[in-house]
Amino acid sequence: MTEEIAELDQDRMIVLSLKPRFAEAILAGTKTVELRRTTPKIEVPTRALLYASTPVRALLGTCIITSVTSAPLSDLWREYGSRADLSYHEFKQYFEGVEVGTALTLDEQRPLSRRVPLQDLRARPRGFRPPQSFSYVDSKTGDRLLRMAA
Repeated sequence: MTEEIAELDQDRMIVLSLKPRFAEAILAGTKTVELRRTTPKIEVPTRALLYASTPVRALLGTCIITSVTSAPLSDLWREYGSRADLSYHEFKQYFEGVEVGTALTLDEQRPLSRRVPLQDLRARPRGFRPPQSFSYVDSKTGDRLLRMAA
């Protein structure tokens, strides 16, 4: 176990809802920064569960968020744009109406052994509701969701 893993937030995880192409790019290692309009309240490093939205609608993998940086959009694009796997036009559209954005630096991307479809996630006793952007789950719930891929 690496030192970084040993220091992971043991109490909770974050579920990131992503367009399928971005979830796949994270797992492929071509997208190492996730940009957000809202800053998540997390300690770093934190494990993230990667949920691909419609049409995939499944839990695909995990990664570790190693840093959270909020900055004016021009600084955000200059510093992180090349690692976010999107065009400048997409960046401007996504951040329309806000002046500051957040960059989540991602590491240790791992696909699940099998995708866990939304219908399976919802069948759990407590149910699963995919977040619009992101949500938090306690580690016990997160681990339970991950075991569904085994």
